[in-house]
Amino acid sequence: MTLRRAVAVAALVVVATSSATSTAAPAASAVPAASAAPTTPPTAAGVPWRWWDGAVHQLTHGLADPPGLNRDDCRPTAERPEPVILVHGTGLNGGNSWATVGAALAADGFCVWAPTVGALPGLGAAGGLDSLTGASAPQLAAEIDRVRALTGAAEVDLVGHSQGAIVASFVAATAQADSVRTVVTLGADPARSGEGPPEFVTDLFGVLSAETAERDAEATLAWLGDEGVPLARGVRYVAVSSDYDELTGPVVAPQVPDFVDLRVVRLQDGCEADRSGHLTVLASPRAVDLVIDALGGPLRSGHGGPGDGGPGDGGPGGGAGLDVPPPRCVPADQLVGVLAPVPPR
Repeated sequence: MTLRRAVAVAALVVVATSSATSTAAPAASAVPAASAAPTTPPTAAGVPWRWWDGAVHQLTHGLADPPGLNRDDCRPTAERPEPVILVHGTGLNGGNSWATVGAALAADGFCVWAPTVGALPGLGAAGGLDSLTGASAPQLAAEIDRVRALTGAAEVDLVGHSQGAIVASFVAATAQADSVRTVVTLGADPARSGEGPPEFVTDLFGVLSAETAERDAEATLAWLGDEGVPLARGVRYVAVSSDYDELTGPVVAPQVPDFVDLRVVRLQDGCEADRSGHLTVLASPRAVDLVIDALGGPLRSGHGGPGDGGPGDGGPGGGAGLDVPPPRCVPADQLVGVLAPVPPR
C-alpha cells in the first residue's frame, strides 16, 4: 500500500463522515459536547476491531462519538488517576480515529476524551488541516485544561496518531509540560520530533497559506527549547512503531540525552504476524495492549491496580511481578487490519 493510497483511504473516510451530517462542531473549538445523561463504558467484549468502525458509527449515528469517548461524567479512580486524551491525525477526527483504542481504554477503567482539533471552518468533522500553532496546538492545550478542571486531575496522558503525535508532543514540550505525564505515539517517528507538521498536508491538501506554514515552521524552533531537544523533562514518551507503516517505515530509536525518558516499542517484536500499517494500527489488538501497558498496564483482579513495569515485558507500565499477560498477537495487514478473531487478553 503506497503513501498515496493510504492518504486516499483516509480522505475517503473523511469525506464520507463529513458529508453525513452538517452538525459538526465549529472548527474554533476542540471541546466535545457534554453527555446529557450518565454514560456506561463499553466492556472488553464490545471493543470494535476494524479501523473504520469509528467512521461507520459516525455515519449511522449523526457524528455521535463511539462508545467510551468523551464521557464528561467519567471521573478518574485511584487505579486510573490520569485522564487520557487521544489526538487524531490529518483529515480525521476524534470519533473516526479512536473507536477501538477509546473503547478498550474505557473498558479497562480509563476516562477517555478524543477532541477534534485543527478543523477548517465548515469542516468540523475533518481535523488536522489547519495551523499547528494557530489551531491544533492551542485547541489541544485548552482541552487539557478543560479535562483537568472537569476531573480534578493534576496531569493527563496523551496518545497521538500520525500528525496527532506531532501535536501531542508539541503541546507537551511547550504549553503543557507540567500537565502531561505520558505521551504515547502511534504512526510517528520520534527521531523526527521537532520538525513540525508533515509537508504533504500543505502539498496535497493545499490548505495552509504560506504565512501560516512559515509561522508553524518558526514555532518548531521554540519546540526544541533551550536544550535543543523536542522532548520535555519529566514527561514519559513511548513510541509504538510498525515496520509496515506506509509513512514512517521501520523506526530506529533516536539518540537522546539522559534526561529524556523515551522508549520505542516495535509492534513486530514477538509478533511478526501483525503487519499493521499507518491506519490499521488504530485497531491492532497488539497496539492497543502496548498503549494500555504504557499508561500503567491492564487492571488485574486481586492485584489492587495497574502495574508499574515496562510495555509487555516487565518494564515501566507493564505490570512487573503481577503476572500480566503479554500483548496479544493477532495476524493483521496494512489494508484490512485484523485477519483473525481477537481473543481476550
